[in-house]
Amino acid sequence: MKFRSHLSPTVDRFVAVNFLGPFAVCVTGFTAAYLLGDIFDRFDDLLHYGGLGILGLEYFLLKLPLIVSQLLPVACLAGALLGFALLNRTGEVLACQQLGISRLEMAAPVLFLAVAISVFNFALSETVVPLATRQAKYLYRVKMKKREIQGVFANRHLWLRVRGGFMSADSYDRATETLSGIALYRVDNNYDVGEIYRATTAKWNGHDWIADGVTHLQTAAVPNEANSEPFRIEVTPADLGLLRLDPEEFSVWELNRYIRGLKRKGLDPGGYVVDRDLKYAMPISCLIMVALGMTLSLDPLPRNLSLGRSFGLAILIGFGYWLAFGLTSSLGHSGILPAWFAAWSPNALFAMMAGGIFLFGEER
Repeated sequence: MKFRSHLSPTVDRFVAVNFLGPFAVCVTGFTAAYLLGDIFDRFDDLLHYGGLGILGLEYFLLKLPLIVSQLLPVACLAGALLGFALLNRTGEVLACQQLGISRLEMAAPVLFLAVAISVFNFALSETVVPLATRQAKYLYRVKMKKREIQGVFANRHLWLRVRGGFMSADSYDRATETLSGIALYRVDNNYDVGEIYRATTAKWNGHDWIADGVTHLQTAAVPNEANSEPFRIEVTPADLGLLRLDPEEFSVWELNRYIRGLKRKGLDPGGYVVDRDLKYAMPISCLIMVALGMTLSLDPLPRNLSLGRSFGLAILIGFGYWLAFGLTSSLGHSGILPAWFAAWSPNALFAMMAGGIFLFGEER
């Protein structure tokens, strides 16, 4: 295989345009299909809470950055497969090979675009996605469903208003419905703190919170009758769902700060470490998907893949990729796999697949 130091700008532009066209169509089509599925999934709520008007339109517009960020890897794969399927069908790939243009030369401009898309995806997920996703969540759960926020997520803590006082918690694990690092402050009629309850954890059993490691401190000389109640949390996991930020609502630096805060308190950050590593791994997947798509399309003897087969192959590989990510990330959240392995192993697997297919074609 030869690789010239100076590539033809004409060939570069020609190959890049043939990738960008199908890529843009795939991004638009996949996004529209995702939005349509989301609308049908939430149709009962939209109809019941009057979300079929301006409020619903604003909600789905705010979800667009997250949807695009999640679909870019699959769109990159489909764009590469469809773009080179078009070139193969009209004989351009064979013509380029007859002119002495190697597979790596044809891949170079598309790989450059893939790097740019990966950088764009990371910047999008760090800036626009967290803000837009938080606002979309607020519109759907508070303004549309007319629910009241009983607390806030501030300074890496959950703060909630409860009967007779207020409560704070260091973290909330939605998967296990467990609160950690709880402090319950009961106030008297003069709004002075009369009692403080602390608990190591509290787990939801379907009806109430079961606390563990409860300690009690009475700060008022004469406790008020309202403060004589035992340790009790009046909120539900549904209420906490309004306060707990999902991983896509964090930027990397916010996740790092939150993880450091949990570690300083001796708490296990758990799945948050996996979520942080995924924020680095997911943008790189755009580059890996493009590389895999080109190795499947470019061959010393070009593969005769029709547009339908190329699109079907893209969907199949994309489904396998998301399945691998879902499996490893779930094992990482449960602590079975190390966080770095759970986040990066799908990328490593598909990168090795792309490299193996490319080298096998070179041997042929």
